[in-house]
Amino acid sequence: MTPLDARLKIFGIRHHGPGSAKSLVRAFVDWQPDCVLIEGPPDADSLIKYVSNEGLKPPVALLIYNPKDLGQASYFPFAEFSPEWQAMKWALKQGSNVAFMDLPMGLNFALDNRNSAQQLIDFQQNTDENKGEIEDTEENTEGVVETTTLEKIEQKIEGDPLAYLAQLAGYSDSERWWEMTFEQNDNPTEIFDTILEMMSALRHHLNRRESDETILREANMRQIMRKALKDGFQKIAVVCGAWHSPVLADFSTFKEKSDEGILKIVKKLPTEATWVPWSYERISRDSGYGAGVLSPAWYDLLFGKRSNATVRWMTKVARLLRKEDLNASSAHAIEAVRLAETLAILRGRSIAGMDELAEAAQGIFCDGNEAPMKVIREKLIIGDVIGRVPPEIPQVPLQKDLESSIKTARLSKEYSTTEGVTKELDLRKDTNLLASHLLHRLVLLNIPWGKPMKGSQYRLGTFREPWKLHWKPDFAIRIIDAAQWGSTVLEAVTNLVKKESAAVKTLPELTELLEKALNADLKNNIPDLVQRLKEMSAMTEDVLILMDALPPLVSIVKYGNVRGTDAKAVQQVIGELIPRICIGLPSACANTDDDATALIFNKLQNTNKSINLLGEQTIAVQENSFGSVWLKALRQISGMANVHGTLSGLCVRILFDKNIFNISETAVQMQFALSRGSEPLRAAAWVEGFLNGSGLLLIHQAALWEILDTWVEGIEMERLKELLPVLRRTFSKFSPSERQKMMGLAQRNVSEIEAETPQYFAPFYDENLSKKVLATLQSFL
Repeated sequence: MTPLDARLKIFGIRHHGPGSAKSLVRAFVDWQPDCVLIEGPPDADSLIKYVSNEGLKPPVALLIYNPKDLGQASYFPFAEFSPEWQAMKWALKQGSNVAFMDLPMGLNFALDNRNSAQQLIDFQQNTDENKGEIEDTEENTEGVVETTTLEKIEQKIEGDPLAYLAQLAGYSDSERWWEMTFEQNDNPTEIFDTILEMMSALRHHLNRRESDETILREANMRQIMRKALKDGFQKIAVVCGAWHSPVLADFSTFKEKSDEGILKIVKKLPTEATWVPWSYERISRDSGYGAGVLSPAWYDLLFGKRSNATVRWMTKVARLLRKEDLNASSAHAIEAVRLAETLAILRGRSIAGMDELAEAAQGIFCDGNEAPMKVIREKLIIGDVIGRVPPEIPQVPLQKDLESSIKTARLSKEYSTTEGVTKELDLRKDTNLLASHLLHRLVLLNIPWGKPMKGSQYRLGTFREPWKLHWKPDFAIRIIDAAQWGSTVLEAVTNLVKKESAAVKTLPELTELLEKALNADLKNNIPDLVQRLKEMSAMTEDVLILMDALPPLVSIVKYGNVRGTDAKAVQQVIGELIPRICIGLPSACANTDDDATALIFNKLQNTNKSINLLGEQTIAVQENSFGSVWLKALRQISGMANVHGTLSGLCVRILFDKNIFNISETAVQMQFALSRGSEPLRAAAWVEGFLNGSGLLLIHQAALWEILDTWVEGIEMERLKELLPVLRRTFSKFSPSERQKMMGLAQRNVSEIEAETPQYFAPFYDENLSKKVLATLQSFL
């Protein structure tokens, strides 16, 4: 079929199709259209002119967003091989009129409103003016063809109409079928007439009811086509997704009033638009992008250097693998090309596609192994290309300041790569310290370009700060969201932290925010945060909340010198916090259930670790260091009868590790805790608390082992079954070597123990004397 108006030509394309792009440019050269209408958001018409800017390097994307609700935002990516991109470049170079013709995103965003969507549905059900398909097709009131065969077809293709044609051609995947038929082959310009005829027959045959969004989109396309004709253009090229081409070619069979009426139902919302960098990774279908392609890097090669593309790709594979120190020779490349081409012939394909290339590469280069294919996939199938947007293109001021800050901090290389990279900052260097401040500020702005590598050996106490950096193109909308707080990174994060500090409700949250602000070097926020910290801590009576607030503050004091942070004010807060914790902790530990005990147990460990970090560098309180005040509190808890065994055992262990209790005092504490007068479950809990973290104490202190061994031996079997879960949990935390040594201790016999016991007296046995002693003992008993 052909368009009903000779002034129109419909070019049905595959988004991001290199073959479609090549054929489209040749068709434009032949026909020389004076107006080019492209499926895309009209909200971004003003940005089309920048496509001719040499600094705008694809892949890039149009970002359309609702400035009043940044949750409503959409990206429209373009690569060099995208037909739409090539259409814009050609039109701008030739001076032809060029515009987008899809549904404006302002209307799309409005469709999110349920009332607007329902009005559209009601309109569709109550009018017969706009059938949305060729008029000679019979429909029922639901818009579904009354044919069971077609219902089965629709179920089979599962919402993908092209899958039906792909299956008829012997393909299980419509993407592969379209690629082999239209994108890899060097088709003549007449291919667009064939696509139009094919899509017309398919839509007529299936006659499925389109979604409300598709109906709106196609109505708007027809309206813009009508306007172009009224404006007097004589050669109008319409570049659209192939599926839409039939209802645009036959636009005159649809009543203009009907299209206009549908579009008036929904009120358009305001939008703004800009160009943002994009990447092949985000164009790939694996990223979740619905119009994405399976192999962007391969499409790039097909578009740029179609001749001998198979040989070129295999050569790239060989070079890549050699760079990875893997064996890859010219012979491998030649053999892989032959295998790929042979596979294509066996499958009835005119040229090897990505399936054949990948299989050949894995078989020849990788010896069938999957691991090297991961590198090939990342670099040569998907690709690691990222686009660039020049500074002269309109951007929010925050974006410009961010890019300037990135250059100053010498992070441009990490910013321009799609891969995740590890960056270790030396905070003694000025540029590295600037980079650290910038990354911490972006985290506060919810732009997590960098993530601190927690758990690293460099985490605390050194001048080295490791980060995992991975810039994602869709951070662009987060930058726009953060721009509401200021036009520079520092201004934005300062204002945001000020707002968040006023909204914080708990002391731990406030201390965490203070730590982040110090790491980000937010000097203007620190005084207010510290003052609020003093006020909130003074009002907080819950000792557990105070314990949660302590670790971030201690980290600031202990490691502030690494970042050049003045932590005197924070140190004063700690000076008030620790004594209050020590006073309130014993009563907080009394009469707790298992859940509360587990909570306190963790907090007690964290607090002990924090006070250990402070050491003796802190302010004296009542002529004692924080450490001594803390240890007095632990000694008090260890001797309380109404404290859960786990907490009591932990306190004794800490006191032993600090040499407050020597081995004799510790043995007495253990003997008492495991005595027959102690309830077995409490005794098992005491052991769990005491042995937390390491079993070496039992291995190297025979007296403690003998106490524990005697206690276990004296437990009745029925009672032992009840205690086993606690004991298993305790010993399961020890290392395999520790458990093995303990097993050896448990298997020793009496003679071995006696052999290890020092013999202070010579062995002596007098049977007659023994009988007298036994008689005396018997009388006592």
